[in-house]
Amino acid sequence: MPRFDGGYVPRSAMAIYAHPDDIEFTIAGTIAKWARAGCEVTFVLITSGNAGTHDRKFTRKSLARVREREERESARILGAARVVFLHHGDCELVPTLALRKELVRRIRRHRPEVVLCNDPQALFFGDRYINHPDHLAAGKVALEAVFPCAEMELLWPGAGLPHKVHAVYVSSTAAPDTWVDVTETIDVKIAALSAHQSQLGDRDISPMILEWARDEALRAQAGKAAGKKDTGRSKYAEAFRVMRLMRE
Repeated sequence: MPRFDGGYVPRSAMAIYAHPDDIEFTIAGTIAKWARAGCEVTFVLITSGNAGTHDRKFTRKSLARVREREERESARILGAARVVFLHHGDCELVPTLALRKELVRRIRRHRPEVVLCNDPQALFFGDRYINHPDHLAAGKVALEAVFPCAEMELLWPGAGLPHKVHAVYVSSTAAPDTWVDVTETIDVKIAALSAHQSQLGDRDISPMILEWARDEALRAQAGKAAGKKDTGRSKYAEAFRVMRLMRE
């Protein structure tokens, strides 16, 4: 049955996504909420989005510099503790064993209680958007790094001490089961996304973001109503499929 998160805040969290702005479009309200409550948040961006433009004034190198700068500003707005760029090629991402090992190293170094990532099975959204292959690859390799690799003592001992992630929050999924109320941080989400001017230009994305977040809140509330349990009302929400790998 659908559920709101009940105010859960992990001690630490790591968001593993393909491009600068992926976090902001999908989970920034949750990140801002958790960071505000004391969660130590690490962003891991596997690429720097160095092919993400139709503007010919950019080279791949110059675009990467701009997008990394935008992401650092966005992370500051959201309250993230650090941003890590792995510098893989945009539109060229493949979930290789080498990349999995890179992520294991980061997970073992920062030891997050929760990892957030994309759903690697979410290929189509409606009839107008085919999911970016980098999103699918990033989600797949993030999950592989979390389980079983990061926690296995005999695997890659040079990558750090083993670490077991407690839960994975999977975003952009067709099968969400948990919603985070982001009513109090929706403005922070919009401000963080607005930092990505190379992607947005003069577009005002506020109405779109508000509509998405409002739809998710209504979807969760409808599910609760069907289950005959009243958990209150949320104006804005972000949706996840939550995998609980360790239960208290």
